[in-house]
Amino acid sequence: MIYIISLILSLFAFVKPVHAIYDPTSVPNNKYGILIADFSDLSDIPPLVNSSGGNWGYVTLISTDNDRDATKWQQMFDKMRQSHLIPIVRIATHVEGDHWAKPNPNDFDGMVRFFDKLNWPIENRYIVLYNEPNHAKEWGDTINPEEYAKDVVELGRKFKTASNDFFLLPAGLDVSAATDNQTLDASNYIQRVVNAEPNFLTTIDGWTSHSYPNPAFSGSPYATGRGTLTSFQWELSLLQNLGLTKQLPVFITETGWIHSEGKTPQRSSLSSDEVGNNFTIAANSVWQDSRVVAVTPFVFNYQDYPFDNFSWKQLGNNDFYSQYYAYQSILKTNGMPLQHEVYVLSSPLLPPSLVANSSYTFTTTITNVGQGILNPNDYSLDLDDKKFTLIADPLPTVEPNSSGVITIHLKTPAAANTHKVTLSLVHNTQRIKLQETDVTLIPPPTITVALQLGWRRTSDAKNVKVIIYDKNEIIRQVNGLTLSGGSVTVPGIANIVPGKTYRVVTVVPYYLPRQQIVQLQATNTLVSMKRALPFDIDRDGKLTLNDVWLLIKSPPNDYIHLFISP
Repeated sequence: MIYIISLILSLFAFVKPVHAIYDPTSVPNNKYGILIADFSDLSDIPPLVNSSGGNWGYVTLISTDNDRDATKWQQMFDKMRQSHLIPIVRIATHVEGDHWAKPNPNDFDGMVRFFDKLNWPIENRYIVLYNEPNHAKEWGDTINPEEYAKDVVELGRKFKTASNDFFLLPAGLDVSAATDNQTLDASNYIQRVVNAEPNFLTTIDGWTSHSYPNPAFSGSPYATGRGTLTSFQWELSLLQNLGLTKQLPVFITETGWIHSEGKTPQRSSLSSDEVGNNFTIAANSVWQDSRVVAVTPFVFNYQDYPFDNFSWKQLGNNDFYSQYYAYQSILKTNGMPLQHEVYVLSSPLLPPSLVANSSYTFTTTITNVGQGILNPNDYSLDLDDKKFTLIADPLPTVEPNSSGVITIHLKTPAAANTHKVTLSLVHNTQRIKLQETDVTLIPPPTITVALQLGWRRTSDAKNVKVIIYDKNEIIRQVNGLTLSGGSVTVPGIANIVPGKTYRVVTVVPYYLPRQQIVQLQATNTLVSMKRALPFDIDRDGKLTLNDVWLLIKSPPNDYIHLFISP
């Protein structure tokens, strides 16, 4: 069994299924999330983003090019899957002096291979291609929209070649930046990107926006236009003027207000109470825009300069500032993102042939080679043909690359016929096919047992019992049969699987039981037993000293007929 499961998993490792991204607005979506700077904060996120009716909130993570520990990242993704969190991975390089290094195209293939090998929590693999490149410090201490556009198109091609599940997002821009020797106006930057690479707009699958409430991260939640919470609307309008023809879902991966509390108090800034109130206003207004898929404010936990006044977690303790509780109280959606649900049975649960009007219990091993976590609370088994009665034992909890045992109890219809049936796992609105087959129902077959009693010329007996076992479980027991001429027929054998091997036991009074392992057929099966020996005088089903004593002390005429015919 271990060999078979290992073989199945290895086959799936080399078979690349054809997938494609889905529109995240096409399913129930919990748009609320948070950006984290430290992966160790991940366990604190679910109570914040999956609160107040929410499920499957978002987390923006930063991945540097010197942090490609596959084991660590897979464990993190597994934890996010368990916690129902959706990752938005922002690709970064590494710090060189006072700026971030420019991406190295020679690293693109390795980067793509790294992220492609990971088992992501959901189908869409959200990738943000770098950060605010209209700042020189974010792009090798230079500003080069043409180079950025070329890298996006090249990286996009490589990611999509690896898997169409990659959902590509451009870098969020600082839309409030002016043009000087360190920054470039976002409008100018975007125009130069599109002019340099016409394929840029077809490469990206959504839009990343840093819609901060400026000026000074302290603007009104009611303000509109560029440099406000509605900056994404200005950006989309600009893109349309530059030739964008498709609707891009919006990922606001950075936003939020600076608060006065922190390691370096900002007394002129808003209090965390006021920031919390602003988040509530934004949630009930601008973020209601149907194009907004995710909102991940900056930043969950930052304990030092320069972002301590953005931090939601208080400095030096495990409590939070007021905006945490305000955000937690926002009504959220029970998100239902799509996952690749793939399960493999070690053996088919449903045989091709069964007996009509019979009851069965079938068990097999199920291996999870997909993204979901099979569990008894969110999943159920269903057989589409309702002429069958299916009752399943509670499903096991099976995470990806693990296995568990499933057991079903099946009652077949009374009429013999052939049924095309599909056994599926049901999860939310998804039906995950486990087995599709034709099941032929046959009339209950018979068995004929041939048995010689001792050395008698005629083997006749009454009160014969025939028992059919499936391993150690009794499938059928018939009492009060008559053995005539060394033969007894048992009609109407229900609850067997034709062609399967069973243990048939014949019990005749005063004779030791005889058994035979035999494959039962669809019509009649002849079961030839070894000679039955008359050594069960006390009829307890076994030979004991008491049987010997009874034979010795009893007159010969009492038992001689059991051995030979008179």
